[in-house]
Amino acid sequence: MAKAADTIDNYLKLQEKIRGGNLSPIYLLHGTEPFFIDSLSDLIQNTALPEAERSFNQSVIYGKELKINDLMGMARRYPMMSKYQVIILKEAQDLKEWDKFEAYANQPLDSTILVINFRNAKFDMRLKTGKALSKYEVFLSEPLRDYQLKLWIPQFVKNRGRTIDAPAVERLIDLLGTELGVIHNEIEKLLLTVKEDFIKVAHVDTNVGMNRTYNVFELQNALGYKNFNKAIQIAHHMAANIERGELLMMTPVLFKFFSKVLQVHSAGTGSEYELASALGVNAFFVKDYTAAARNYRPVDLERVINHIKLLDLRLKGIHRGSAEDGDLLIETIVNILKN
Repeated sequence: MAKAADTIDNYLKLQEKIRGGNLSPIYLLHGTEPFFIDSLSDLIQNTALPEAERSFNQSVIYGKELKINDLMGMARRYPMMSKYQVIILKEAQDLKEWDKFEAYANQPLDSTILVINFRNAKFDMRLKTGKALSKYEVFLSEPLRDYQLKLWIPQFVKNRGRTIDAPAVERLIDLLGTELGVIHNEIEKLLLTVKEDFIKVAHVDTNVGMNRTYNVFELQNALGYKNFNKAIQIAHHMAANIERGELLMMTPVLFKFFSKVLQVHSAGTGSEYELASALGVNAFFVKDYTAAARNYRPVDLERVINHIKLLDLRLKGIHRGSAEDGDLLIETIVNILKN
């Protein structure tokens, strides 16, 4: 099974081949992380043929709309006044009878570039067809873990001619999770909005997600430092301005923060960088975790985490009664700050 590190490395290598014009008759792009599959497919679609040749020699088709014999028939056609024809098969997991495709996979047409997208699914490479396809470009797209995202995001931003610091990367992951499509869209917004070459954590706080002056990270810090007035002020502002359902994005961030504060108590003494390593965070944020650890004993933190879990359940409709999301938030913040 491919590891996340292999996914990134193989993705970058395949990108380089495609951009360099080193094209394969068949591409099988499959796996459970759709971002890499869509990105590679789009790259082939936008670069394999000159724009003037695409109208006659490039097709985008869907697995639900054809049979395997139709696909093979299309693949065996010759291009019109072009070196190649390009066929992009999307949602290929919906196409049946892949065992019949072995015949074409063993003798593909050199003038056809066929891109098979198994989105959110894996092709069974044990099949005869899978073994035949393995002679060409096969890319298995696996989801990335936090530590892999911390490598991928700076590289992606660098490829766009900009830089991003480590705290900003960590903030993005904390706020958005590990879904690459979501992260990609938010980075694109940052690249358009932020005029400076260097993207910092303040830019993420200002432009991403629930933002603005009163955002989940400001609330997190106010709670960590036990700044009652500021925490209540932020909670009231969020309650008045946030849309229904948006608070569900916030509870995982608070849960992660206080879980790491609990880790501080068991980490023992050590340098700032040793503690950062133990917590899996950038050293930039260590002061916030250690301050919160001074303000909350382990028994307090267990209570806080239970309040956050309860808020998450109530926001999802469990034991919430008729309370609005904002009211549930304010009630939770008050309960967390109680001694």
